[in-house]
Amino acid sequence: MSENMHFEIQIDQIKKKYRMNNGGIQHNYEKWLLPYVVTKEIQMTEFSGVMGAFSRIICNKELNSEFDVEEFIRNVEESIEKFEGKTSKEALRNIIKTMFIDKNNNLVNFDLKTINYISASKEDIKFAEFLYSIFYDYKLNTTINEHYNKNSNNILNKLVLQSLPKLVDKEYKMNQYKCYLPYIKDLFIKDFKYLIQNEELYKNNLKRFLEYYYLFYVSQLSMKLNKFEKADFDKNETLYFTLSWESISKNRTGYKFGLEKLIKNVSSLFSHTITLDLINYHNLENKLTYKEIFDLLQTVDEGKAENEINNVYDMYIEAISDIRWIDVKLPNKDTQNKAFNKILKLFSAIDYQFNNTNTNRKDMYKFYANKFLNFINKSFGKRRGSLGWCLTLNEEDIIFLTKLSINNNERLKLSSLFAEFEKRGISFDRDSQAKIIQLYEKLNLLEKKSDSGDAQYVRSIL
Repeated sequence: MSENMHFEIQIDQIKKKYRMNNGGIQHNYEKWLLPYVVTKEIQMTEFSGVMGAFSRIICNKELNSEFDVEEFIRNVEESIEKFEGKTSKEALRNIIKTMFIDKNNNLVNFDLKTINYISASKEDIKFAEFLYSIFYDYKLNTTINEHYNKNSNNILNKLVLQSLPKLVDKEYKMNQYKCYLPYIKDLFIKDFKYLIQNEELYKNNLKRFLEYYYLFYVSQLSMKLNKFEKADFDKNETLYFTLSWESISKNRTGYKFGLEKLIKNVSSLFSHTITLDLINYHNLENKLTYKEIFDLLQTVDEGKAENEINNVYDMYIEAISDIRWIDVKLPNKDTQNKAFNKILKLFSAIDYQFNNTNTNRKDMYKFYANKFLNFINKSFGKRRGSLGWCLTLNEEDIIFLTKLSINNNERLKLSSLFAEFEKRGISFDRDSQAKIIQLYEKLNLLEKKSDSGDAQYVRSIL
């Protein structure tokens, strides 16, 4: 035990923040783990605005007003010194509207810079800041500047870009959220560098890229949290996906260990958020995960630390007066550390009261999990009749993930390619793998060096 290290919970701060009193509590948690607010109305299921906000953040830019089509066209017209009659001016307007404005009066993404003009709601910006905080590295700045500031060789494109409203410079902070899965951040940086090398690939897939990495991070985090001190933060938990063009049965591995597994882990996210928030009102500098807290508790006075956490437990259940705690039998788990055992008991109490209360706390619990689950169903889900929803990827997803996985290589061994998918949190059972191989054959991407499966290679798609 370190002589200088001690663990102390700041009880008074918890009471003040959570407004605890006998029979009353407000779960005013700090949003450092995930960007979720427990409201029913706001659901983040579409990432177009997130993409625009994220693009501006990495460029250190801000959009002060909505994109105005008529103002934009006037700017283009004013940049032309002279028109040969009214018909030429009208012809230019028609060209601009046809080539650079879509049916919803939004700017077409014909250049990386135009992504910065996609409008975003406050919720979009919040999620973009979350992704920026957990994934971005300042080492990418040079790459970002190189590609976003590249001049267009197309005269008309250059004219249009010069007519866009000026963006405002803004410095963004990335310390609001902490990345607890650094191996995912490393993969994000690697894949992002590859993605931005090809402008068309970047423009067409940035939105899906952000959706996928958001899915990757939150799904893995939720599964890690449910392993508490036994979580391994250096490798993935296995999660299976199915394919949109294949048939599914309830006996398939892809079904049994896909969305159902994820739902079981995500459902208790709010309880983990509250538990970790309470325990992180400590005297130390950084916000810690269960594993980090467990390791820390091995170095401090176990009895004193147990007493500190027990005070939080007693204070919490005293504030939850609608539960008859005397009749509740919470599970007792032994981690060989009495202080951490109390943290597990605190989590069990928090999770129990959310699931057994008749107050709006039960709704808060569901709303929090639904922030992610609704996104999953909308962006990565497919309803399979009586089987319900399944985690699903379509052909475009497989092709895109194949490009990311092969990266700058000319080809990749088939077995290595599936291993790259697994590195990115995506596993397929044998039936799905067979369908993917058929897809590669259809696209003429498969090279067979022999009858051995290990001797099959997938060629780069680009």
